[in-house]
Amino acid sequence: MSNLFGIGYSGLSAAQSGMSTASNNIANVNTPGYTRQQLRLEQSAQSGGQGGVQVGAVQRNYQQYVTGQLNDARSKESALDSHLSQLSQINNLLGDSDAGLAPLMQQFFSGLQTLAGNPDDAAARESLLGDANSMSAQFQAFSGYLKDMGDSVESQMDGAVKQVNNYAAQIDSLNEQISLARGRTGAEPNTLLDKRDQLVSEMGQLINIDVAVQDGDTYNISAAGQPLVDATGAHSLALVPSAADSTRRVIAYEAPGGAVRELDSEQVSGGTLGGLVAFRDESLESASLTLDQLAHDMAGKINEVHKQGTDLAGKAGEDFFETSRPISLNNARNTGSATLQVAFSDDGMADVAASNYRVDYNNGQYSVTRVSDGQRTNFGTDPFSIGGVDVAVDGAPNEGDSFLIKPLDNAAAMLGVSITDPSKIAAAQGGGSGDNRNAQALADLQNAKTVEGNRSFNSSYAQLVSDVGNRTRTLQVNGDAQQTLSSELENAQQSISGVNLDEEQVNLLYYQQMYQANAKVIETAASMFDTLLGIRA
Repeated sequence: MSNLFGIGYSGLSAAQSGMSTASNNIANVNTPGYTRQQLRLEQSAQSGGQGGVQVGAVQRNYQQYVTGQLNDARSKESALDSHLSQLSQINNLLGDSDAGLAPLMQQFFSGLQTLAGNPDDAAARESLLGDANSMSAQFQAFSGYLKDMGDSVESQMDGAVKQVNNYAAQIDSLNEQISLARGRTGAEPNTLLDKRDQLVSEMGQLINIDVAVQDGDTYNISAAGQPLVDATGAHSLALVPSAADSTRRVIAYEAPGGAVRELDSEQVSGGTLGGLVAFRDESLESASLTLDQLAHDMAGKINEVHKQGTDLAGKAGEDFFETSRPISLNNARNTGSATLQVAFSDDGMADVAASNYRVDYNNGQYSVTRVSDGQRTNFGTDPFSIGGVDVAVDGAPNEGDSFLIKPLDNAAAMLGVSITDPSKIAAAQGGGSGDNRNAQALADLQNAKTVEGNRSFNSSYAQLVSDVGNRTRTLQVNGDAQQTLSSELENAQQSISGVNLDEEQVNLLYYQQMYQANAKVIETAASMFDTLLGIRA
């Protein structure tokens, strides 16, 4: 008789656990990171083989492989989204037909053409200086806008790095809590497991990560080939000044013991952080260098032609525009005393590519790499010339020393009009009144192939606008495709781990009926017990 009571009671307890599990699933249907739980029942191993039922475990419906695929897809989607959101701003700026550079460049060259038609006209000269100042101001404004974007991106990178470190610390703490909970109770700490998996998902949307499960218990997390969470605890990333270029900050790994190692930007992929790095190093730098190249070439060519003419007083023309100069930076890790002296070849008129150059000293020779495409040139000794820049070495380099040459550093930002007196405009090629030959030569530069010897000023700017537009469209297409993939994987993951309200309602009814049936067992046992007591009485 007592066995019936025990069996009925075990059934009641199991049914209550089932209703609690189903209710918990329903309550958390919209909780981010929640994994549907399922009750596992087992036959109770009591004497006689009729010991009732017991709760084996409350398990999460979780599949590591599908969840890992979803996290990876979301990481890539986040990278594309962050890159696209930044690049779209540049695309909108450059593509604006009213606010862009193209109308002001056209206006400047139209002013030169007007001057060529009447070289002695004071109003035409005054108007040309106004057009030149408007154009140079727009170059400066565009350059400042791109620099501000770079500063903003670095600020966002810094915030993302700090959040990654925060997630790493939390995951490390949860690893410990989960191990302790399993050891103490022997049951699965489902809430802690869900919280840890949610943190992993959120971390993956900041940077692409690899997750390895150690001993079926703790998570080891790595990013960019570096461990962020392992058996020794949590480790950090940092944003530090680049050793090669102190004007920009890069992501570094803070290794145990205090050493800080810069990460190759190509290793930092996926997530918001990877998208920001890709935008800055690829799209933003390319646009900035192309704008600087256009400003440099325009100023240099116009100055060259302008100095070949004479002004209204018959004096030789001066520089029309203010221009920048190339610079060289020593790597902070250099051990030698060498510095590079750099200057434009041919008085600054040589073709200069839209790229920086890295100079490495190894095995007694200099190796120069064009950063934009990786093209390398070797030089046995100095001086040497590369990309329109003459290079001479002061001091003695040590093995492994490196330098960065920036031929176009701030060319657009520094573009200004040197001439303030309209009479100083050298429109003539003799001292004769009405001589317009130099003004016409200046106007003819508009369509000359002066940029790298194969593009006009207008076509160079149009190519910049086109390149940014094409990059933007490519990111849009790739982003849409990645979003579709993420949605498909999310549906697959939710089919395993998501809460289905209809299913849970059925489970509630099932466990309710189970509860009622087991209550009936107890009621029957009680009735039988009362009957037996009555017979004996």
